[in-house]
Formats: sequence, C-alpha cells, structure tokens
Amino acid sequence: MASLRNNGSHACGGTLVALDFVLSSANCFSSSPIPSEWTVVLGRLNQNGSNLFEVTLNVTNVTLSHFTGSNVAVLRLATRPTLFNYIQPICLDNGQTFTVGSTCWAAGWSAGQGGVEQVLQEVQTSVVNCGNASTSDSICTSSFTLGQGDAGGPVMCKQGGSWFQAAVLSVENNSTSQTQADPVMVFTKLSRFQTFLAQTVGTFLSPASNTSSTTAATSTLTTSSTTATNTPTTSGGAPAHSPFFIFHLLIFSVCLHLFL
Repeated sequence: MASLRNNGSHACGGTLVALDFVLSSANCFSSSPIPSEWTVVLGRLNQNGSNLFEVTLNVTNVTLSHFTGSNVAVLRLATRPTLFNYIQPICLDNGQTFTVGSTCWAAGWSAGQGGVEQVLQEVQTSVVNCGNASTSDSICTSSFTLGQGDAGGPVMCKQGGSWFQAAVLSVENNSTSQTQADPVMVFTKLSRFQTFLAQTVGTFLSPASNTSSTTAATSTLTTSSTTATNTPTTSGGAPAHSPFFIFHLLIFSVCLHLFL
C-alpha cells in the first residue's frame, strides 16, 4: 500500500506494482501532474504517529492513461525501495475472472477515519452481478463508503493463494447502479488498461506458487504478531481481522518469490 503525498500532505492511495512503479487513479493528478510535487510513502500504517518500516521516495514521472471514463496513473519512483516483509508489490489483473460471490477488499486512508492516528482502513466487500451495468471492462461489488483519501487505492481479490488487484478506487468516477434492489459499486477492471500498463510498467508480476505462499505466510505471521504495534480497523471501527490478513493487506506479499 502506498500513500501518495502532494506537497507533503496525503492526497491519494496507491499500490506498488513493480520494483519502481506505483499505480493510482488519474483523477488524483487532474490539478497537479508535476512529478516534483509528489512523494510516495511505502510501508506506512498510520498517517499520524510513528511508522517504523516506512520509506519516502521521490517521483520522477507521472504517466496517465487516456480512455473514455475512468483512467489510471503510473508513478515512476526515483529509487527502488528495498523489498522486505512490509514492502512488497501486488499482482495485477491481467484477465482473471472474479466470480460472483468472491470476497474482495478495498483499502485506503479515508479522511476522518482511523482515529487520531488515521490508521489504514480496510473494507470487506464481495463481487456481485453488474446487472444492466455489466461490460467486459467492469467489476461490480456490494456497496461501501469511499472517501477522498481512498482514491487510487486497490480493490483486491484472492485467487489461488495470491492477491490480485482487480480495480483502482476512484471516488470521482465510481458509479453506483440503481437498477437493482441493492446498491452496486461499478469499477473499471484493470484488465482494460493491460496494454497501457504493459507499455508503461513492463511485464506483469506472476502469482506466487502454493509452496512459496505457504512458506511466506508461516514466517510473516510470526513477524507481524511479534512486531506490529498497530493494526488497521474496518471502516465501521470494529477490530481488524487476523494478523495474517492484515500483513498481506499491508505488504501484498503474494509476489515475494520473484525477488528472493
């Protein structure tokens, strides 16, 4: 998870998707696309207070996609962060099928959420039928509340032991289908941007093998349970889920094996 900061203040979320690239929403850069005005913080849990494992990196380039409707932004980092337990990239949707009923999560630093320390928030949702809003470029979830600080963060779903980012949160362009009895959130799937991302970032990361996922999970569960001093909470303020999930939410370790 990345905190994108404009002139020192948190503006949007993002995700580390390669050694030196961060993915976010293009709407975050509608008024300020100048790279020198942005920094990226990785390994952050609290917007206020101490974060032992965070690193702040400068941005050398901001590239925006130019499609009709929602668009994404790719930030190139000035230096590559050192990958370790608390900083890892996530795999991107390159054509996965997220079946109806699949459990997914959204994450971000919602304004006014997370208490005094503004702890990273997590929201559980599930894939639902898009109804009349259905297209090959859309993924729909049950409704949840988005704040301005959440823009650029991920909608992520687990498949075969690996976490895949299915969409980028976009507060401005997110639409809600009113054609069904229950509100439905409609997001643009990342697979729509596959060519753009391949040209900008390069080859997509491969999912972790079952063996490496199990090994990583075993070692990191011990680490997180003994070193973590804060854990994120749900948007409703209830305690966060198990350290195992929180760890994966924060560091996206599904692709760890690529860099061992």
